[in-house]
Amino acid sequence: MKIMKRVALIIFLVSNIYSQEDTTKVETNQLEIKSQDLSISVLWTLFGFTHAKYSKNFDNGKKEYGFMLGTFGYDEDYNGDEEIDIIDGVSYGWKGATGGKGSYRVYRKEGARGLFAQAELSVLNYTWGYKNNDSSWKDVNTFLVNPAANLGYKYYLPFFDNKFFIEAMLGIGYNYTDPKDGDVKFLGLDDDDDDESTPEIVEDNGIAEFVPDLGINIGFSF
Repeated sequence: MKIMKRVALIIFLVSNIYSQEDTTKVETNQLEIKSQDLSISVLWTLFGFTHAKYSKNFDNGKKEYGFMLGTFGYDEDYNGDEEIDIIDGVSYGWKGATGGKGSYRVYRKEGARGLFAQAELSVLNYTWGYKNNDSSWKDVNTFLVNPAANLGYKYYLPFFDNKFFIEAMLGIGYNYTDPKDGDVKFLGLDDDDDDESTPEIVEDNGIAEFVPDLGINIGFSF
């Protein structure tokens, strides 16, 4: 809850800056506005998500829409998976996931750079499975949905003809997923303190909560 309050406070302060009169309007006739971007998320890459995002700006670089597609890859089976949890005689495992994101942003000034506000919707389709001691694995596909709103800043590096950029975003999102197959829910074991002497906690992998939304992207324009 404290994290959410801090995120909300940061967004409030930045939104005040965003709404102030722009006294440093970009002279767009002195800048070549490149209308298309290719980028990746640094954080998603660190988590093993292979992906790419395509963006296109319009209205003289004032507005922009983007689409991202990617995958965590898929294992052929659950055998030898270190993430398998056995609870009350039922084994639960994770196989892989594929997803995408659509976004729409408005820059504070023209030129497709600087401060912006963004709305986005992410959808992830993941495959998990379960089996009893005397049965084979059953695959189940479930969606995770994450709408979010962010404020961010896009900065072009002052070399290579200003083609490469870094952008950072901070906002609030809402995660929702309810992984189940009939009466069977996707359960897992969690040990928050990493102390082997304390018992692991059985958790429902379903989610329905507001979460901080953080993004750091790198890419190039063309």
